[in-house]
Parts: sequence; structure tokens; C-alpha cells
Amino acid sequence: MQFRPYGSTGRMISILGISTTAFFEEKEIDKYSSSIVHAFDKGVNYFDSSPFAHDGIGEKALSKAIVEMRKTGHPYNLASRTMATNATELMKDLETSLRLLDVDTIDFYQLWRISTEEQLKNGGDSSVLSGMKKAVKEGLIRHPVVSTNMGKTDMVQLAHDYSFEGITLGHSGTRLLFNKDIINSLTSGNMGIAVLNPFGTDFFQSRQSLFDFIRTSENQTFLEASIHFFMSNDFISTVVTKLSTPYQIDQAISAVDHFEQYSQKEISTNWKRMKDELLSFRQKGKTLSDINIKETSILSDAVDFILGPKKG
Repeated sequence: MQFRPYGSTGRMISILGISTTAFFEEKEIDKYSSSIVHAFDKGVNYFDSSPFAHDGIGEKALSKAIVEMRKTGHPYNLASRTMATNATELMKDLETSLRLLDVDTIDFYQLWRISTEEQLKNGGDSSVLSGMKKAVKEGLIRHPVVSTNMGKTDMVQLAHDYSFEGITLGHSGTRLLFNKDIINSLTSGNMGIAVLNPFGTDFFQSRQSLFDFIRTSENQTFLEASIHFFMSNDFISTVVTKLSTPYQIDQAISAVDHFEQYSQKEISTNWKRMKDELLSFRQKGKTLSDINIKETSILSDAVDFILGPKKG
């Protein structure tokens, strides 16, 4: 496993992270928990969760896994989130996660879906930003993180202005990586960067036909290409994937282990080729089947971000 610094927090986190938000069956919690422990034993130490996804099943499974991880004495990092609009809602969401995870502190707590600066400040002392600062002061949160699709360099400036220590890029994190202004601001910002759900909700469902262009050689598997694309950029702290079985986790870890750093020329060439392919989806999107509507939407968002909304 490879480990990278999360911004200036002093924490070293695994380049491969696991999101528990794909866990959805109550009866399978023991199985999910075993998968998390399996990933931890293989070197994964960053675990993303949400109290909202499937009634918190992922956080319940992670809680059971934490019991086992504690026994090893090895470090692990917990991330959770809130979509609160004020301090009261934030504290309620945070308390829910602390209860479900059965912990006293969450390492990385994410304000989710921030699209304007006003969302942070509305309400003054009762604002969601005030709630986050209070939770940090009380030791309930170690590192405040923002997840935002504001676009351009606004998101990085926002993170700096309000003392966030990291940024989480969701589905649309892919599109941000195609914008050089964002890339430059991220590399110079000393922020922790987590990429969540690269190229769709997971690697194992109908994505290959859409994203096969990310492969850089015939010998590279689609999974390897997905992970290697982000690993090639050293400003990314972790690639957080929705993997739910030991087999999937082992495949992803193998991809990490077989990573060879791309040269700057390869990175530039790959990005240009991928961007050209991505832009072509404006035409290809018309012929994609209904089963790929969700993936088409992700690609359309990416294209709109690069070129602006399609006219006419």
C-alpha cells in the first residue's frame, strides 16, 4: 500500500480509501464489516461513511470493524459528512455519526454539497460554519473538510478563506481534473484531496464501455487505469472507492501495488486524449442505451464544465 500526506494535517493516509456508502443490506452488516477489516489488514486506513446512505448501514458496519481495528493498535482514519444548513442540523448529524460509529471523534468531517459561500455563513453564530468550528473546538472533529462543485478556483479559495483542511471531490471530481486552473490551485494549496467515486459509483458495473479510453495500454486493466489515472497526480491524497467484497478490494490493492509513476509527458498525453474522448460524448451521448443514462449524465456534466452548457 502507498501512503500520502493529507495536506498539512500531519496524517499519512492510504492512497486507496474505502467508502461504506455502498453497503445497503442490514442482514449483511457482518459481511460488510469483515470486508472493511480485510481492507484494513491489507493496508487501507481511510474509511469514508455517511449517516444518510441506506439508513446508516455503512456506519454500523464500520463500527463493528472499528472494534477489530482497535485491537491491532494501528492507526485508521474515519471520514463522515453532513448536508446541514445550520449549526443545529450539523450537530445533530455529527451526533448521529458518532453514535453509529461508536467513537468520540471523527477525523475528517465533510460539509457536503456546498455551492455558494453564503451557504457557509447564513445565520451568523447559528451558521453551519459556526457549527463546524464549535465541533472542532470541542474535539468532536479533528479536520474540517468541504465537498463542493463550485467550479473554477472558487472552491479552493473558499477552502482557504474558511480554514478547511481538505477538499472531497465527488462524481464531478473527474471533471475538475480536466480544468488546469483547478489543478494548479490544488497543487499549490497544500490541501488534502480525496477523490470519491472516480468514474462512477464503482468500478464493476457497466462503466468499461464508457470509460475504456482511460486505459493507457492494452495490458492495463480498466480497474488499474481508473486508479492509476488519479495516482499519477501526487497532489491527490486518496482515491475513495465503493468496494464491498474482499475480492474487489484485493483487485484494487493489486492495482495500487502495480502502479508505475507516469512521466510528465505521459500525463499530458493521457489528459489530452481523455479530454478529447470526453468531449466526444456530446455526440456519443445520443446513442447510449437507457442502462447508461446515469453514466451519460456524469459525462455530460463534465463536458458542460469544460465547454459550458450546450447551446440550442
